[in-house]
Amino acid sequence: MSEKRGNIMRKNLIPAPMASDMRAVGRRASLVGAAICAALVGAGVKATRLATVEHEAYAEQGNRQQLRSFKLAASRGEIVDRDFMTLAVDDRVHKIAINPRLVRARGAEEALVEAVLEIEPDESADYLREEIAKDKAYRLLRLPLADAQVKALQSKGIPGVSFEPSTARVYPRGLLASHVLGRVGAQGSGTAGVELGLDMQLRGREALSPAYFAAGKKLLVDGVPDPGVARGDTVVLTIDSQIQAMVEEEINTLVRQWNPVGTSILVLDPRNGEILAMANRPTYDPNHRVERAHQTQNLAVQAAYEPGSTLKAVTVAAALELGAVRENETFYCEKGRWKYTPRNTIHDAHPAEWLTVTEILAASSNICTTKIADRLGKQTLSKWVKKFHFGERPGVQLPGATAGLLAPPEKWSDIQMANISFGQGMAASPLQVTAAFGALANDGVYHDPTIVQKILDARGGSVWEHAPEGERLVRSATAKTVMRMLEDVVHTDLGTGENAHVDGYRVAGKTSTAQKAGSKGYADGMYYSSFIGALPARAPRVVILVSVDVPEGAHYGNDVAAPSFARLGAQIMTHLGVPRDDGKTPPPPKPVVVAAKEMAVELGVLADIDVEPSLPGERGSGTADKPRVTTGLPDFTGMTLAQALDLAGRAHVELRAVGSGVAVSQDVPPGPVESGRVVQVVFAAKK
Repeated sequence: MSEKRGNIMRKNLIPAPMASDMRAVGRRASLVGAAICAALVGAGVKATRLATVEHEAYAEQGNRQQLRSFKLAASRGEIVDRDFMTLAVDDRVHKIAINPRLVRARGAEEALVEAVLEIEPDESADYLREEIAKDKAYRLLRLPLADAQVKALQSKGIPGVSFEPSTARVYPRGLLASHVLGRVGAQGSGTAGVELGLDMQLRGREALSPAYFAAGKKLLVDGVPDPGVARGDTVVLTIDSQIQAMVEEEINTLVRQWNPVGTSILVLDPRNGEILAMANRPTYDPNHRVERAHQTQNLAVQAAYEPGSTLKAVTVAAALELGAVRENETFYCEKGRWKYTPRNTIHDAHPAEWLTVTEILAASSNICTTKIADRLGKQTLSKWVKKFHFGERPGVQLPGATAGLLAPPEKWSDIQMANISFGQGMAASPLQVTAAFGALANDGVYHDPTIVQKILDARGGSVWEHAPEGERLVRSATAKTVMRMLEDVVHTDLGTGENAHVDGYRVAGKTSTAQKAGSKGYADGMYYSSFIGALPARAPRVVILVSVDVPEGAHYGNDVAAPSFARLGAQIMTHLGVPRDDGKTPPPPKPVVVAAKEMAVELGVLADIDVEPSLPGERGSGTADKPRVTTGLPDFTGMTLAQALDLAGRAHVELRAVGSGVAVSQDVPPGPVESGRVVQVVFAAKK
């Protein structure tokens, strides 16, 4: 009985289903369905609102997150000579990126220094150690590397070392016209020469294009930017690389013979003011670090010296133009010694009694030149010296051009007027002297000297072009008379410049031997020797100035500078194909190398050229003749010109380049060859 009662009680604990419960389940299902529908409707409304009302705001936000600018790096424009031979160009290289912390943590400091110096001995070990010692995770070293150098360094397996693509400024002709070209600094801006003077035109600018970046990929909206937009302009110089090479070789000869403190040679076309060649010593290779800052000084435009007897031609031209003297008028030259003031005596190196104006120039008489200047007076002489643009900075496109020094006439003493009449007591650069003489050689018309012929954009269109605007200084008859007088300097026994004689051509020129000023008056035994001349004298094509600062062993312009003028004059006349004055057929031009040191690239046929000789106080870059040994000729295929030149130098072979672009063939197969072997490599544009 009790068991039944217990079962009944347990059954009562479980309620029986009721019809109202089913209705509750249905209600709940309806509520859930309604909620889902409402959510779907809300989502649809929100999606519609995003696609319509709020579309622009969210699209802008998406663009900010994914749309960026794709940058095409700026490419520096080329510098070429008047015949479009490349003198400066950007080349693809690699830079070494290091993690100094990792390098130090692995104890690889010295291993890295040794490895870098092995592939580039000219790099500074101190600089490398300073970079490695920095508490940084990333440093980009300044050293540019070619592909072969990267492979050599990679093979060392040094931790914390990687490589990044970069560009470097390359000067394929080495020392050739280095002071004209200048160089580019670590930040990619010009620091000297044309690279600095025309930096804004050369540097180019970054080109930007919109692109979507996602998942490590990019989609260019407007396509790849036009490389021409990012590339700088091409600067076409007035330099003739053949003439420049002749000048470089001759200036080396001059330095070896006279061991001067410095020297400059200029070649100018007087008809338009274009500079065909400009060289200085000391010099430098812009492809490498400069050891001393003064090596980069362009003495031809930045240094100022007393022009000396060269200015006598200006004094005589002014007197003839004004009718103060006649061509054949005679002056008494006081037998070489004249007490001009109670305190000052003027001397002549070649004593004489009576001389005509022509003979005064030929014999270079200071005394008689002073007597001519006395007829002009201080104000008039000053006016004419200024008229020939002395005391004025020339408009050449080279930075640092000096204006020289010319005091106002009211500050001249009597002796100072005499001194200025024959080129003392004032200062001028070699370029100023050359341009002034060029006016006399150009029938009395002066042209501002220029080193740039034209500037072209990336598509070859003209941005700027030299348009000579002549300024008449004296009448044509006066200029011709002075030039005829100056022929006697070279072609008569009385003349002081007989060593400037050029076989087959008449030369109109002037010697100068100016004593240099010291702290107390003029310094004993220190002279600035020069010769300037135009040829052919009756229809000048070039004016050549050879100037030598403190030569050893001699000091007269005729002994030191005139022989260099004569050798250069003969070569340049042949190169330009100028008919001889005597009617004979000139010899065929001699091939000239337009490179220096290991960078042996030339215009036509390869020939030997001397490297730069050492100057007083300089580490000599010249080397004695090395015995010929067997070396390994590399495979140049696929290399750029700069890479091939560098590798050829290291392999001690001479590279003859044909074409431009990348190397596609070579006439000597890779393998053992004799050092000094000439190898012709053909370059072509990438397809």
